[in-house]
This record gives sequence, structure tokens and C-alpha cells, in this order.
Amino acid sequence: MCTLCALLFVLNSRGPQHAAADGAEPALPEPSAAQISAAYRRLCEMKPDVDIDSWQFALLTRGSPVAQEPVQTVRVGGVPVDARIADDLSQMITDARAQGLKVYLSCGYTDAGAQEHIYNRAAERYGEFRALSIVGRPEESEHRSGLAVDITDRYYEEKTAALENTELFVWLKMHCSEYGFILRYPKDKKAVTGMIYQPWHFRYVGEEAARFMTENRLALEEFLDLYRFADWDRP
Repeated sequence: MCTLCALLFVLNSRGPQHAAADGAEPALPEPSAAQISAAYRRLCEMKPDVDIDSWQFALLTRGSPVAQEPVQTVRVGGVPVDARIADDLSQMITDARAQGLKVYLSCGYTDAGAQEHIYNRAAERYGEFRALSIVGRPEESEHRSGLAVDITDRYYEEKTAALENTELFVWLKMHCSEYGFILRYPKDKKAVTGMIYQPWHFRYVGEEAARFMTENRLALEEFLDLYRFADWDRP
């Protein structure tokens, strides 16, 4: 069972009384097994009432190849995306631009041929092992679903973690959940997602789930585990 989300909940629930007096990073005690179990149960009780078998929760990752009906796409910001997320994505872009921010969409839905080309280029540049944590195998990429989109403030030949310092990313991180999106591959979640930190890759899951994941600092894998293991120890 995934306990990372429970651990985060325990640590995030600790108030300012744990801050170090000299302003240094506080040394927090490790949570006990009982605390982790209680925190996990609480998250399970708090989780939104959603159907994780619904289309927006499709888990496309290493070992989980795309298996779905052909995607019906429309163009938003010049890139094709699943038509079902178009209105929310369009509104998010409109609101970001209303704040004076520049928005550039570089990748939405990609078909099998295009995704294979992207993967092969990454493998040639970084080696196959690293390419798996950057773009993933063609048949396992979220971009095959049309539910994910790369959003930056301008065109970049190479995207890096430094994009977290842009004004657009700061705004998106604060507000994307209001439109049903999550930062799909957060910092310090590689052990969970299998992917490097990508402050440009946003994924649609619906507003209710997005808010819950963002507030509790959960990756999609951790969120889905709340439903898969919620009744694991009940008779």
C-alpha cells in the first residue's frame, strides 16, 4: 500500500509550533506507524466521491499502456486536446492572460507516430533509461490520451526544472486546480510517478479531484491508491 500520501498528510498537518526558533529547517520526528495509519484512514475518509474508473482518471504510466477509444480532439491554443477538457483549458488560459501572463502551449494530444518520434529523439539525446523518466514509452505517454498539455510562457528548445521560476508557472501552480488540472509530475515525486519533475506538464482530472490532490500534495498514483486500498483491512 502506498503510504507516501499518509506521511505527507501527517507532516503537513503539523502547525507553526514545530518551527525552529532560529529560523532553521525544523527537525521533525519520524511519524509512527500508528500516525501513518491514522492519517491514511483520514485521507480515505476525506477523499471526494468520484468514480476513478471515469475517463479523466486514466493512469497512463510505465507498465500501463494506453487502452482506450480514439480520442476526439479540438484545438486549444494551437494544440489538439481531448474535446472534453477544452472548455476548462481555454478558460484557464484566458484567465492567465488576463493577469498579464504570456501562455504558450507546446504539446497536447500526440498520435502514436508523433510520440514515437519524440521518444526516439529523447533516447538518442539522453539514453533510453533517462528518456523513460522524461517522456516515457510511446504507448505509455499521457500525451496519447489528450488529457495532458505542456504549458510554458514561451517556446523553449529544451524544458528544464528552471521553468518553476517563471511567473506563469507560479500562477498555474496556485490556480490550475480551479480548472480541473494538476501538476502531473511534481518535485520530489519521482519515486511515485517514475518521471522527473516537470513544471510544464499539466493533466486534467476534474476540479473536485484536482483541488483535493493539490491541497494534500498527492500525485495521481497516490490519489488513486486511496480508492483501491480504502477497504483493504476491513472484513
